[in-house]
Amino acid sequence: MDHNCLYYEIEGSGHPILILHAMGTDHRSMKKWLEPVFKEKQGFQRVYVDLPWHGQSICKDIESTEGIRLLLSAFISKFLGNQTLSIIGHSFGGYIAQGFISDKLEGLCLLAPVIHQKERTVPRKTVYDRDETALTKVDFEIRNAFETLMVYQSAENLQLFLDEIQPGRLLADRAFLASNWRDSGYFFNADPLAKPYIGKSLLIAGKLDSICGYKDYYRLYDKLPNSTFAILHSGHLLQIEKRVTVQFLIRDWLKKL
Repeated sequence: MDHNCLYYEIEGSGHPILILHAMGTDHRSMKKWLEPVFKEKQGFQRVYVDLPWHGQSICKDIESTEGIRLLLSAFISKFLGNQTLSIIGHSFGGYIAQGFISDKLEGLCLLAPVIHQKERTVPRKTVYDRDETALTKVDFEIRNAFETLMVYQSAENLQLFLDEIQPGRLLADRAFLASNWRDSGYFFNADPLAKPYIGKSLLIAGKLDSICGYKDYYRLYDKLPNSTFAILHSGHLLQIEKRVTVQFLIRDWLKKL
């Protein structure tokens, strides 16, 4: 499979970490807040990828999550060879990350990840710190996305959303993402966590996450025996709403790699 359609950016050198963003945005939604963490941590090569249908990755023949996994497998084999690697993934990117659980995966960091089940247990949407004045200054489409994804709706968080999430939203293939591909192409052929992953893992969830929830992750405790689980008082975009805590947890995870 030709992986040359993938756009990616590389920072640093050392142990490679593949970084996968959420659906509907691009690699900048991860790079903006992760790079300050790695400025303090030497010895890691960060590979930020735009997933198919997102950013600058124009991959016309990819129509399923399984197809993304195969494409990224080809990319990893060509780029890394036999090196071990680690993966950080947020939301849909966190689900794709689970598809690479193997002996070569040294570490796995999942932020509010999608997991392999159709029905989700999610809390009722709640809102804190809403700044109505700031929200009236952005157009309806951006405001609707922000209000859907965010719990802490402050002016500061709105600016972070505009700087980090919105640029990728402008490039996403919305026609495809809104199509019926989810009916048969959203999930892997089999649960990637059907068997335990014994590598060093970190799972961070938002207790107020009305997109993916947090209670369904309890069934993963035994599947990730060498893990840290953290449930934060935040929504789906916990890297914005609880940035300092998320960065602290990732620094702790990096120490174990």
